[in-house]
Amino acid sequence: MTSATRADDADLRNTLPPFALRPVGAIIGLVAVVLLVRADRYDYFGDELYFLSAGHRLSFGYVDQGPLLPLIARYMDWVATGSLVALRIPSIMAALLAIGTAAASAREFGGERFAQVLAALAYASCPFAITQSATLSTFALDATLVSVLIWLTMRWIRIRNDRLLIAAAALVALDLQVKLLAPVLIAGIGIGVIVFGPRDLLRRPAVWFGAGLSVVTVLPGLVWQARHGWPQLAMGATIRAEQQAATGAIAGLPMQFAMHTGIAGFLALAGIWALIRHCALRPYLFIVVTVAVQAGFVLATGTRAYYVAGLLPVLFAAGAVWAQTRAFRRWAQATGTALSALAATIAVAAVFLLPVSPTALDRPTNTQSELSTRMRVSGTSGWSELAAAVDTAYHTVDLGERAYIVIVTQTYWQASALDRLGGPDLPPIYSPNRGFAYFGQPSDTDYTALYVAPETAEPVLRHTFSDVTSVARLDDRLGFPGIDREIVIWRCDHMIRPWAETWPQLITNVLDPGI
Repeated sequence: MTSATRADDADLRNTLPPFALRPVGAIIGLVAVVLLVRADRYDYFGDELYFLSAGHRLSFGYVDQGPLLPLIARYMDWVATGSLVALRIPSIMAALLAIGTAAASAREFGGERFAQVLAALAYASCPFAITQSATLSTFALDATLVSVLIWLTMRWIRIRNDRLLIAAAALVALDLQVKLLAPVLIAGIGIGVIVFGPRDLLRRPAVWFGAGLSVVTVLPGLVWQARHGWPQLAMGATIRAEQQAATGAIAGLPMQFAMHTGIAGFLALAGIWALIRHCALRPYLFIVVTVAVQAGFVLATGTRAYYVAGLLPVLFAAGAVWAQTRAFRRWAQATGTALSALAATIAVAAVFLLPVSPTALDRPTNTQSELSTRMRVSGTSGWSELAAAVDTAYHTVDLGERAYIVIVTQTYWQASALDRLGGPDLPPIYSPNRGFAYFGQPSDTDYTALYVAPETAEPVLRHTFSDVTSVARLDDRLGFPGIDREIVIWRCDHMIRPWAETWPQLITNVLDPGI
């Protein structure tokens, strides 16, 4: 490399505006305080309890996620046992990193202080960031890993430093331990680069090294999936049905986009337009293709709209850079400041006004759509009531019979709650539902089961056991379906067929709350 070339490279590295460290840092610091203050206001989400249960049954693979979330849940529970705040710190940190990535992406696009701050504010105040940080979840980590990966790719396009590609490969390998969705993202980036360039990205040895690294790291999980009949693929149909019932599937996607982005959705749409039309952003047209591929995947599969959320930071950044251009600067700054203030006010209000206590509800939750709304507004509730009811039912069993009894639940949420929140002397807990079904099954010497299920499950139970008796009921009219509403604790004796034959027929991916 000649001295002239090195000088040109140095000039290129120095063409970006300085990073708006103080204002962006202030935004991140303020958001961190707010999120930590509200971290324990929502009770456990059912999946958080499942991650805790899975963390005590570590494996290379699970039905619907990789091993990273259970490992994190176990570690955070070890650091501070039973602490909701500790459990949710990884998600809060992910949201804060995404705010910084939005600002860094704006800078990478050439955005000055205004654009960086606007992009950071847009992500900090969008509803998705609030949801992302509320519970420990796969999408909380996946969205941020995707946003950082896009930023690394953008930066490589500008400075051509292959160490960035190695870092990107490590992020892909890590993301594959969260969800197996990274190939869709990589396909989008690859198609975008082939169509719009820079095509030499695909000729870099670091890219193929990264591909090999990703294959090696994901291989144990794929082996687990293969040995268990690829349950991840079967989950696709289940998720599609859940989305259809809760949000209207494809027809509900525009509303889902609005709910994830809020007022900042206009900035994200402006970002797509700017990437297509704004000359300074043309080198990054691959992002538009990536968005199209991700959105196309969601449309084709009818799955969750938040699969696209990892692209929000870069879209906010592109929109913010467009807003700082001379033609729009005065109008955009006034409008952007006003909308940012409004979005921030709404976000802060939502953080401190929610959750609404379940005691404030005035009518039962009767549909999947109502249940989805209730979870956003009030979270889940009734775990302690469920655990207490099962504990009481168990202690009515004669001491001599307790050596041959197990607890079986209809849903993996119920099993996870009893596993983590139930009494210390409860017998083994099983569920044929979703991921918990792969944690084991009762032995053929377990002659009696306390079966937690709704009243509608009685016909199925009578095909499995000769003697089925209701021993307790949990039915708060305004309770949470499947937790403390319309729940029966059945005593089931004298199995018609051994557990080894019965269990595979009971396994299901459907999370049925009984409504």
